[in-house]
Amino acid sequence: MGDGAGKAKMELHPGIRIAICDDEPAYRRILREKILQDSIRNDYEVNIREYGSGRELLEGIDSFPAEVFFLDIQMEQGGDDGIRTGRELRRRGAEGLLIYVTAFIDYVQTGYEVRAFRYLLKSQIGDMLPKVLNHVRQELSGGTYYFKTGGETVGVEKGRILYLESSGRVLRLVTGEEEYRFYDTLDHAAELLGEGFLRCHRSFLVNGDKIQKYSAGEIVLQGNIVLPISRSYAKAVRKRLMLDMR
Repeated sequence: MGDGAGKAKMELHPGIRIAICDDEPAYRRILREKILQDSIRNDYEVNIREYGSGRELLEGIDSFPAEVFFLDIQMEQGGDDGIRTGRELRRRGAEGLLIYVTAFIDYVQTGYEVRAFRYLLKSQIGDMLPKVLNHVRQELSGGTYYFKTGGETVGVEKGRILYLESSGRVLRLVTGEEEYRFYDTLDHAAELLGEGFLRCHRSFLVNGDKIQKYSAGEIVLQGNIVLPISRSYAKAVRKRLMLDMR
């Protein structure tokens, strides 16, 4: 048996392409250094480019199709420059993960319309960036969720799943195109699907990347699907969506 047998190593895109967009060179430097440190510590490759404005980033998108964008929400072109840049990236068809970096927690909810992947408070970069980068690596590694239904094993890409609903011993898995029903528990499904999915109700498990907006009582997913947030899960949902920012 060769070296490393028995260890499952995550399959990563060689050289994750990362764009850092911030009008403050000091913060760009801090992000770059900490990303490089994390890549060395966790044995993965990155390819990083820096941009000083949203306009500069948009001009360079064709030559450097980033898989991950770190966008400062407030830049010199306006109070919500990072949000406008995110809108334009999506309008041009960019599917990379948008991570908003902000000095103010008040902006945390503003990115749902552009499918923001995560948020970072500038004051917490040192503590939170490794966790965010771990989520990035999980997302880019892909992954398929397997289950048995109708006497056969079916695999659905995790990224296509909107949510799962539990009714007794039966789970209903919903994507944008189809539905499946099979026997399992929501707890077991959550364990297999990983951190990208969150429980908002005893009967619902949702794909965090499909959330468009949320309030104290409900979550709205892509396709205007509205699901309830129960009181017992409200605090955990808020904590998860804001990446433990308080």
